[in-house]
Amino acid sequence: MRIHPPLACLAALGFLAGVSPGGELDVLLDPISPEVEKWASVCRVVETPEGPEFHWEHYREKADAVDFWPASTIKVYTAIAALEALNEAGLPLDTTVIFESRRDERWRLDSSRTLREMISEIFRRSSNEDYTLLLRMVGVDRINTEFLVPQRGFPHSALMRGYVRHHPYVYLREEPQRITLRAQDGREAKFEHTWSGTSYSQKRGATIISATTGNCTSTRELTDCLRRLFFHDHLPEAERFRLTPEQIKLLCEGGDGWTGLRTQEAGPFAWKDAAETVFPKAAYYHKAGSISNYTLDAAYLNDSESGTRFFLTVAANSGEPDTVRAMSRAIAEWVKGK
Repeated sequence: MRIHPPLACLAALGFLAGVSPGGELDVLLDPISPEVEKWASVCRVVETPEGPEFHWEHYREKADAVDFWPASTIKVYTAIAALEALNEAGLPLDTTVIFESRRDERWRLDSSRTLREMISEIFRRSSNEDYTLLLRMVGVDRINTEFLVPQRGFPHSALMRGYVRHHPYVYLREEPQRITLRAQDGREAKFEHTWSGTSYSQKRGATIISATTGNCTSTRELTDCLRRLFFHDHLPEAERFRLTPEQIKLLCEGGDGWTGLRTQEAGPFAWKDAAETVFPKAAYYHKAGSISNYTLDAAYLNDSESGTRFFLTVAANSGEPDTVRAMSRAIAEWVKGK
């Protein structure tokens, strides 16, 4: 366990010897695990008579950097994109998705899942199977040309791969996919897609895992995705996701046995031994990610007791969560002092 200097001492010093001064987050986060590469974005919500304002701060000018592996944080993108596709088909939330792939010159049934359950499972246990199925449902081309695009707030994000390798869940991009959406009242929508071969990750600067088939995003875009969900009603129409109030509630709160972003499961790295020590009664919403050499958490904290609300995304080039926990704790103390 690394020992970090008290934040009060860091504030008094401004910065440590050998650490270049910069923005407030630079001074705050540089001394934490200095040997570990880090990324962070923070968005504070400031209430004004005209409504909420959003004040942004990014660590070391890395707001748009995509040189880290986003792991499971990007699963929230597939959940939103799948719901938008459902709405385009004019079908209700309680719809079953039937997955088929064309192999050996014939269509083969792979899986059948309800959309509500797939979304719930990516938050409850960060399900790789359900994330991969959601990506299959939408398709690589659609998610990267209609959802993860600059005009919708995602200039540096791309999804190119699922996280399972075998049938019935695997998404082999080169295989034709047939998706059937079936509502409980019998209404159906059916569509097919096959990957065009375009490397969206290469266009958007991915460097980790694979420059051509790796997933990528930035801490700014992860943070802004959560902001657009939780402040949907306060945003101009052009900035809103194409979701219904029922769908936003599922994504944010879950409820009735379903899990949304409001959970302390599946890696609450920004919470446990972190922001919880500063705002112990806050409502905590998040989507974390971790693999052997990266740990991340994208979160929203709403502390009704103090009226403090803020979003943060923290990432570290370490498979151990100590660094992102220390970063989150430091950010929470910094926000509290604002």
